[in-house]
Amino acid sequence: MTVVLDSSEDSDGSDLSIIEVVEQVFSSSFPQISNKRKAPESSQDSDDRRSIKRRRVQVNKDPERQTDQVLSLSQPPRVGANGKRKVHSRGQHSTPTLPIARISPDESLAGEQPLSRRGQPLQQQEQRQQQQPQQQRMANVTELVTTSELDSTLHANTRTSPGFTTIARDIGIGKTTTVVTATIGDAALPTARKETQARIAAIETQAPDRQSYLQIFDRILHTVMRAEAHLFSDGEREILSAFSDLDRHSRYLYTRIFMRKPTWIRVSSLNYGEPAVVEQSCKYLSACSQTAEPFLQTESDLTEHTEAMSILAVNELRAVAKAKGLKQIAGRTKEALCNMITNSAKQRTVTSFFRKGTDSSSKQRLGNLVKDVINITGPLIRLNPTIAELFQRLHYVFFRTPVHLGDDSSMKLAVLATIGQIRFPTYEIKRSANLFASREDVVQCKALAEVGYEMGILAASPVKNVEDHRKGWEMFVAYRSQWIEHLAVLLKTQKGGASGSDKVEGVERKAVDYWRRHFTPGWALARIVERGAKFAATLKQYSDERDILETLLSQTAYRLGRRGEWYERLILLYTTHLLPKRANGGGQSAEKRMQSLVYAREICIRSLHDVHVNRVSLHAISRQLRNIEAKLELDETQQVEHPRLCVEWKPVHERIVYGVRIRDTSRRGPSLWDGPDGVPCSVEQLALWRYRDLGYMGIHTENAIITTLFSLLFWDIIFYPLPGVLDTEYQSQPLDMGSESFFHSRRAQIQERLDAIAGGEFERAIQRTYDAEKGAECVGVSWDLTCEQLLIIARHIGGVRLAAICRVLASEYRLKRSGFPDLCMWSTELNNIMFVEVKGPKDKLSETQRDWLDILTTNNIDVEVCHVREGDARDFEEHG
Repeated sequence: MTVVLDSSEDSDGSDLSIIEVVEQVFSSSFPQISNKRKAPESSQDSDDRRSIKRRRVQVNKDPERQTDQVLSLSQPPRVGANGKRKVHSRGQHSTPTLPIARISPDESLAGEQPLSRRGQPLQQQEQRQQQQPQQQRMANVTELVTTSELDSTLHANTRTSPGFTTIARDIGIGKTTTVVTATIGDAALPTARKETQARIAAIETQAPDRQSYLQIFDRILHTVMRAEAHLFSDGEREILSAFSDLDRHSRYLYTRIFMRKPTWIRVSSLNYGEPAVVEQSCKYLSACSQTAEPFLQTESDLTEHTEAMSILAVNELRAVAKAKGLKQIAGRTKEALCNMITNSAKQRTVTSFFRKGTDSSSKQRLGNLVKDVINITGPLIRLNPTIAELFQRLHYVFFRTPVHLGDDSSMKLAVLATIGQIRFPTYEIKRSANLFASREDVVQCKALAEVGYEMGILAASPVKNVEDHRKGWEMFVAYRSQWIEHLAVLLKTQKGGASGSDKVEGVERKAVDYWRRHFTPGWALARIVERGAKFAATLKQYSDERDILETLLSQTAYRLGRRGEWYERLILLYTTHLLPKRANGGGQSAEKRMQSLVYAREICIRSLHDVHVNRVSLHAISRQLRNIEAKLELDETQQVEHPRLCVEWKPVHERIVYGVRIRDTSRRGPSLWDGPDGVPCSVEQLALWRYRDLGYMGIHTENAIITTLFSLLFWDIIFYPLPGVLDTEYQSQPLDMGSESFFHSRRAQIQERLDAIAGGEFERAIQRTYDAEKGAECVGVSWDLTCEQLLIIARHIGGVRLAAICRVLASEYRLKRSGFPDLCMWSTELNNIMFVEVKGPKDKLSETQRDWLDILTTNNIDVEVCHVREGDARDFEEHG
């Protein structure tokens, strides 16, 4: 629709505000409204006003392009004592009046008479306007344009649906361009000056967090469609284009609903702008177009009674139950109330018992129950699942991770960054347009990632929650055949196994792009299969677990960093859970036991030749191998020797300290101990006090100290703009950080930096990066550590030893980002630094912790294992 403003040739409208323009447009269009305040309203006036709400009018510029619409205002403009309309203006200047283009009645409305003004037909009003000089009416015509490129204001748009239309247009007055929005609908002639001002001001001066949602949403859409539109079908691109054509508030409202849980929402609860604007936006979003489904579903799509009742609060359910005559509803839970109401609706009445078709009667009663819910809630909306899935896929392509998985979703982090709550590092973005091979790959990757995420949640349940683990196992079973089919195709292209043809040179060559496999359906499928093995273990389905692990180890395409763990578990199955029990008479039982141990030994040997097995797993497998050989009674000449065989860790000094443990059976979690100041403390804090008595200063940081030093020293290398690894401005690490690709693709830069650190060039680098980037979100960095603390610790470690630690992190960051000793202790007098792993009663060192202690000891860094035992603190002096 096109609206035309006429003004005299010598009029100066440069000082007009947007509110004044809207008021003049509306008041000039409907002078009958302005005059209603002159005298008390008569019954005829009341009838006229009601008739105005029922009629339609035309806003015309060109008779050939007429559009049938109804302007929607809430109240008439204010009028003065003399009957003239008061005009809002800024400052002391007067505001010229802008005559509006003529407005004519719609004579096609079922023979109804045209609108009247004090009993006068609108034809007379039109005739008076036509009698005005043609030059005055058409001079300096300013047309409201159909599009707007202003990011800070509304994107101009007209969206027409049955019964209403919203117009958002840029209006040029003098040298300024402002946006005018008019809502057009059948419902009413609404808005007074205050409502108009509040509506437009709310849109123009949105809070920063509100702007950020739509700003990010639009950026995602434009970024993906610019280079990766081929990942969407023609129909999907049409839907995304239709979304871009929506007015700004409708798009903003959809983004907020999109970030909420996909449930039914009461329109009255949407606090995303003025209620009238929200309601209109909901109508637009729930209206069908010729090319696409509606973006939102409404209460008319709600048919399931259980789904309907879940919307109600407990007090509302009690009211429904009471209205239906149900008894004993006090104190009932929401679930119980829903069951009571449902059972009541399903029960047959005395009269219905003698009627046929009781099933349909029951369905009718349940349908009436849905209507009862809607009467309580009022209008409802919900994301259209089909459209929502499309937008989730769009976000997946942009962020490279499903946007709605987890509390710290990518979208939420992006919003926090936009409003300044968090800050990401500054780096050059080199987005890859070919990360995903096809649309089908994107669809599968997203769907499989969601399944894997759900399985991960179930796997975290305690072992005693058997139902959760059984549900997780069933989810795996649903994808088992797909994995077998994929594996068959994969093995055709794969030459040999990990132990034979996968040479070191080939691995390094492939490792540069290995991280890209994370974005293939096969990778997500392999994670589902791996979690299926864990569910089989908790359910004690050991034969199933063995078969799954064998399939995982048969391929070398996915999840290579997990191969050591798979070998360890498979060996354990053959030596314990699947090992035949001893029989009194020996015979076949002894032979089967021998065969199982021999096969376990062969798996150990195979793992030693697998270049993807890390040193943590190698230690565990080496010990397993020696135990198996002992059970097979093999002498030293028959035992396996291999360069990668490593059985023992280097010895570490151990210390025992004592403290008083606080017994509290009502709480769970880490143990509490009586601290020196009488305040309960953790086992690490207690050990910290004991070491301070020995003259050490220290902090409890665990992995944070070493990962922070690494990130500060390698900041520019971490955020080096390799193609595809830094795809958005919302990344705290490159996409290849957790894989071996990180080291191989930056090998030369990493080696140069390690040499510089070993040569003593690290203090100024730490200081410079800390000052420049403090507060930025970066992998491994804890800004709780002061720069002074970091410099003191780095000096005590020294350049050569610090470079050795950084090399370990650069090559195996995913594995080595955990397991570092708990305490960092240093003594300026002794010019010494020591890292301490603290263990409470019954705690044992993990393999990763043993590995870090071994690495530190190898590089001549003092380490200790501090065992905290229950007892009198004075025993510390005797046993220290």
